[in-house]
Amino acid sequence: MAPLVNLAPSNDEPLDRLALVINQAAALFLRDGIAAVRMTDIADASGIGVATLYRRFKTKTSIAIHAGMHMWGLFNERIRRAIETDAFLAMNGAERLMMLFEKYIAAYSAYPEFVRFLDEFDHLVLSEGAEPEELSAYGQAIDSFYIIFEDAYQLGRSDGSVTRKVDFPVLYRTVAHAMMGVAQHLVRGEVIPSDDFTNGTNELTCIVRMARYTLGIAEETAGNE
Repeated sequence: MAPLVNLAPSNDEPLDRLALVINQAAALFLRDGIAAVRMTDIADASGIGVATLYRRFKTKTSIAIHAGMHMWGLFNERIRRAIETDAFLAMNGAERLMMLFEKYIAAYSAYPEFVRFLDEFDHLVLSEGAEPEELSAYGQAIDSFYIIFEDAYQLGRSDGSVTRKVDFPVLYRTVAHAMMGVAQHLVRGEVIPSDDFTNGTNELTCIVRMARYTLGIAEETAGNE
């Protein structure tokens, strides 16, 4: 499968130069890793001078945040297109939740370079720090899809397909963090002898299964688990 973001030609004058710079940075980060990409690399790929790049982004951390927001937007949009169908709208709340979780498993498996970027990004921000306003905007980009999950949960409660009332924001974040942690381990590869990722995606499926039990969703709603 093609990367989540591809390098775009920079020889033609784009309508939005800033958008091009962010796209090029994202593509380079995915291809080479954050640590290996220099500001001069981003400037060259964008067809601008490095001084111009520094005037807009004072640090590589800053441009990594904007690149991350760009990638989360593309990542979530791919899932959104897959679920905004008549078939999805005809599902009950539990079926929608299970499909959403399964789509995330499929997307994490399809874009390992994005999962690797997120792991590197967390280490970068922890070591280098970042402006609170930029991190807040990044968090909003991640959470932009949350409302679709919550709507599915509320529908499930009203139609009876989700039989247990839970603190859904806590459950959602717990599942999201657990899935991301496993996805990142799968990308890093086995480290200690007890690691065995021969059937690594089964761990992601197990997390979804535990969420289903917590929500009181019937076994037959599990879909392709």
